[in-house]
Amino acid sequence: MRARIAVPATVANLGPGFDVLALALELQNEVEVEQTGERGTSVDPGPGAPPELQDPGHNLVVRAYLHACAAIGVPGNGVSFRCVNRIPLRRGLGSSAAAALGGVLAAVSLHRPPWDESAILERVVELEGHPDNAAAALLGGLVIAAPGAPPVTMRVPEELLAVVFIPDLELATAEARRVVAESFSRADAIFNAARCALLIRAIAERDYGSLRDAMQDRWHQRQRTELLPALPDLISAALDGGASGAALAGAGPSVMALTYRDPERVQEAMASAARRHQLRGRSIVSRVRNWGARVDVGM
Repeated sequence: MRARIAVPATVANLGPGFDVLALALELQNEVEVEQTGERGTSVDPGPGAPPELQDPGHNLVVRAYLHACAAIGVPGNGVSFRCVNRIPLRRGLGSSAAAALGGVLAAVSLHRPPWDESAILERVVELEGHPDNAAAALLGGLVIAAPGAPPVTMRVPEELLAVVFIPDLELATAEARRVVAESFSRADAIFNAARCALLIRAIAERDYGSLRDAMQDRWHQRQRTELLPALPDLISAALDGGASGAALAGAGPSVMALTYRDPERVQEAMASAARRHQLRGRSIVSRVRNWGARVDVGM
């Protein structure tokens, strides 16, 4: 038996929704897993992948597969993996969530446990530590991942586009979390809570004029500027270029703008700001993917 799994890139936080909000993009990774009948486990990490990903013990797709197999109660050996990695690593686009979800879905596809979406997500969160990216990758659309409650997903209008500037530098999530304070003032908590509500309403009602204010943040972006000094200028440039709103993508270092018109103008504005900071990178334009991971199982 074999299975093909496609898992989308995701962007978390969207400014004020720290560890709560995330949305899925069209960019995706692909995993093909096949039962071989052999004793070992092999992995082809795909072209351009770092050498360490050729080691099953260091490949998160394989580790997640084995983790899920242990939870199901079946042996995890005798499979081969072939990966196509389009989501750049450590850029704030949910690469680790995509890998973990891909591995868990591989186990579900081959061994068919009676797991619903919440059980699948639970296995991924055991590896990831927080559910926002994983929930968006599984469900698609804009996801609200509230602690202690099932994630809620909502469709994002097709005309709303994500323009993402992806710097040529890596930033580990653990390092980006290190600079974020453990507690916040009441005023900042109210500020972010209000903007989370405004952001969800703005997207649901297509009130894109409200996104500029709704995507502001007082919890994490200011502190993460220490790791990405160009962040304020990239956000300002995106807004000046016509974007409705802009924010750090997840833990960074990528920056995402949302716009319903002239994405090329927003791209160029962000690229110009990056050049002023001598920050190399590339940008993509993507629709929000209103469906989550997809699995195709065959013999």
